[in-house]
Amino acid sequence: MYQSIILASILIAVYILKRQREQKLNLAPLVPYKIPIIGHTISYMFNCEEFTKKCREDVGKDHTSEVLSRDDIFDFTEEFRKRVPGEVMFANINGFGDPVYNVKIVKEFITNKLNLYNGRIQKAFYSATQRYIGDFDDKRTIRNLYNVMLKIVANPIANILIGEEESTYDEIITTFSEFTNDIAVFIAIPPILDFIYPGLHYYMNRVVVRLGLFNPAEKHRNVLTRHVKHQVDKRLREKQIYGDSWKRPDDLLQNFMEEPFFNPKNIDYEAITNRLSIFIFAAIHTTAKSVTNAVVDLASRPEYMRELYEEQLEIHKKADENGILPYDSLNEMKKLDSFLRESFRMTGDIIALPHYVLEDFTFSNGYQVQKGQVVDIDFSDIHNDEPMQGQNPESFDAFRHIDVNFPASKVTKNFMTFGGGKHACPGRFFAVNGIKYFLHNIILNYNFRTESGKVEAKIPFGPIKMPSNKGIIFEKRLKI
Repeated sequence: MYQSIILASILIAVYILKRQREQKLNLAPLVPYKIPIIGHTISYMFNCEEFTKKCREDVGKDHTSEVLSRDDIFDFTEEFRKRVPGEVMFANINGFGDPVYNVKIVKEFITNKLNLYNGRIQKAFYSATQRYIGDFDDKRTIRNLYNVMLKIVANPIANILIGEEESTYDEIITTFSEFTNDIAVFIAIPPILDFIYPGLHYYMNRVVVRLGLFNPAEKHRNVLTRHVKHQVDKRLREKQIYGDSWKRPDDLLQNFMEEPFFNPKNIDYEAITNRLSIFIFAAIHTTAKSVTNAVVDLASRPEYMRELYEEQLEIHKKADENGILPYDSLNEMKKLDSFLRESFRMTGDIIALPHYVLEDFTFSNGYQVQKGQVVDIDFSDIHNDEPMQGQNPESFDAFRHIDVNFPASKVTKNFMTFGGGKHACPGRFFAVNGIKYFLHNIILNYNFRTESGKVEAKIPFGPIKMPSNKGIIFEKRLKI
């Protein structure tokens, strides 16, 4: 009984001190709510767009740059780590690793080598398209295209990360395509336990992993480690046999084998696997979601198909005897690039990119946030703003971006898909190039439309939206 009284007293004291501290700060006004404790949770989850509009009166897009430019105050990585227990799932590399190092790896070993990977990316996309969409005489209807696109996108990414040989195995493609969604369950579960005590949700996420009750990374790590071990041992053996005549593989795995941490006499295969897992997590879901949205957006708006087809038909004249386009052909896909940027803009996400507040901060309008709070970016306030986007910003205009010289991969103040500032997504060039190659291929080889004949709406999950799972009809295109 005494323990209960002491605990209750501590909790009350903490609450009072916290409230006194909040009252000293000029916090943004709260939107009134009707349900105690639950507050705005129901509105946030099931009608987030309207709820966000009510919050926008005094704060919004004008202060986005302040969040993205002050990484000493607003930390995206810290908030991500609080939500996902990476340090217990990937203990031997300190969770999801050093973000500065991860960005360096992407820039040096992926972005700077896109020209080198050009043919492999196209071949991997083309073969995966044939396998998962198919070569048929009549037509085929695919429902829940996102699941199919996870498999297709997994092929070129596995090729570049773990190598051409290992990427041919079905279990590798399955692991690459399922890994992110399995881990993301930690993000999807609302922090309900924090209603009981702040931080309890964080603590319980880690307890269930430490105790072995739930670890979604384990089955994928086992598959990846087996293939990493096979490939690492094979490369070390062949390099010793062939010496200077050994042909060095070009992929992220080989780059890791040449990093200072790698010790060929004491190889930690699981640590290599965990390093690869970081990039699998970051790349697969976002790319698959974006390309699925693009396909559904085009299938929903057949009025754009002819112009895009004619552009890609002209560009394809540069392809070699194997159908592989030169790297510089990407810059000629002006209409497709504009279409893709518009699809990114119209993704439907309302708020995203949560940042943890490291220190008390005063915005330029005088409002303050305190250490320990979380600040999200209001995507909808930016992407649906007429001064920023032009006329009718809530309407899909495929060629809106052609004359403004803003390619799909370019980060600007009116385009938040890849974040902003110096922490903008470093893998966006790889993702955009791959999506353009995929769209080039299916536009040339298929007519596709929605089964309903209408514009298919995206599926809301709280503040984000996922691609429609309604049927998309693919028909083999008759060449003209």
